[in-house]
Amino acid sequence: MDISKDMLIKEIKTLQKAAKIHAKYSIEQYKKVLSSLEELEKRKNLLEEEVKLRTLHLQNEIKQKEKLASQLENMAKYDQLTGLANRYLFLSELNLLEKEALLLNKPFSILFIDLDGFKLVNDTYGHEIGDELLKIVAKRIKNSVRNNDLVARLGGDEFAVILRNLNDQKIIEKIAKKIIDKIKKIIKIEDLSIFVGSSIGIYVYQPGDSTQDILSKADIAMYESKKSGKGIYKFFDSIMQKKLQEITFLKTKIKNGLKNKDFVLLFQPIISSITQEIKGVEVLLRLKEKDKYLPPSKFIPILEEDIHLIKEVTFWEINEAIKLTKKTDIFYSINISAKLLNDYDLLKTLKNIKISNPKQLYFEVTETVLSQNIIFASKLLNEIKKLGFNLSLDDFGTGYSSLAYLRTLPFDTLKIDKTFIDNILHSPKDKKLLECIINIAKTFEMKVVMEGVETKEQLNILPKGENIKYQGFLFYKPLPKKELLKLLI
Repeated sequence: MDISKDMLIKEIKTLQKAAKIHAKYSIEQYKKVLSSLEELEKRKNLLEEEVKLRTLHLQNEIKQKEKLASQLENMAKYDQLTGLANRYLFLSELNLLEKEALLLNKPFSILFIDLDGFKLVNDTYGHEIGDELLKIVAKRIKNSVRNNDLVARLGGDEFAVILRNLNDQKIIEKIAKKIIDKIKKIIKIEDLSIFVGSSIGIYVYQPGDSTQDILSKADIAMYESKKSGKGIYKFFDSIMQKKLQEITFLKTKIKNGLKNKDFVLLFQPIISSITQEIKGVEVLLRLKEKDKYLPPSKFIPILEEDIHLIKEVTFWEINEAIKLTKKTDIFYSINISAKLLNDYDLLKTLKNIKISNPKQLYFEVTETVLSQNIIFASKLLNEIKKLGFNLSLDDFGTGYSSLAYLRTLPFDTLKIDKTFIDNILHSPKDKKLLECIINIAKTFEMKVVMEGVETKEQLNILPKGENIKYQGFLFYKPLPKKELLKLLI
């Protein structure tokens, strides 16, 4: 087929037109692709920036968590006031050393340090000064021992030292003397010059001792040094070992006292000073040991070491007294431990008990008990008073804050300490002081119980009155329940 020139030109024009259209379309597509690529690049940059920010944020979070974990670990292991190891870290280290000693025959020794006179500093100058003093003492102890020894604050004014790889008595004595000498040096805080001392108990580890054995033995040695005059150190010895065995036996007996019926209640009558009629009794806790009763001084301190046990025993005393109020019309006076004035469990129990006349129950607290936590104790005693129960301040005149207690606390009765009654025949000053106390009680509309009346000579000279009562062996010794009920029913 012959192609004319016109046809060829037309075809060329058509091809040129198609080429233009294609070129235009390709450029537009290229621009779109380029635009998409640019958009993707922006998004990529934004994502990379976001990833960087998130990574930075996560790194900061991890650092904060690590810092918090470190702080928590520090709080768990170190005393926040002094920076020394705390009780937890001390016990952990002691447990490890005990295992090392058994496996590798590595010796070690323990020092228990208790400050002499710290309570007086705290009471006189306040807790801020007391805290500063503890910081200074901590540094002095730290500077008295070797670098590899562990110094800990166990709580309050009690410190302990682990002397690693050491059982040489002469070296231990040298360290103990150094600590005592450094602590007793003058301590300057603000414009005050303060002196405190220290008593140290030392125990050199013996194979077979548990962590608890080690602690008990060092603790006993420390208390022996305190009893021997303070400002000294003592090593745990065989005599103390015998005492420890007695204490361990006694602790077991006390722990099972209620279950085994070893705890017994005796009742010492409190009589009218005018008619000598029984008006009430003091409920006295005793612990049976074979055919005799152990004195309170032997078992009460051990009983009070266990807050749950002292609560259980006290609540048992209260319930036994309530049973007796249903049979008699006298009052029953129960001694309250300092431990029970540190929380609200006593108040909760008293709110739930059923008693027809709450005034038949008196709760006795001593000045010493009050001084341990006066703010909390004051709130608690006021709440107990609102429930209708009566309150007695026992051993009045033996402390130094008595008048403040009378002014601020809701006591119904003052129990005048036996020491005043003992001296009344021979000391005109004690006689006048006794008269002053009775006048103070009248001013505050309070009753008075005079404890420890034991002779007729004392009775003849003691004041009498409607609001004055006597308690003592001259009238009645502490009686078992059956004998008491024979007198009353």
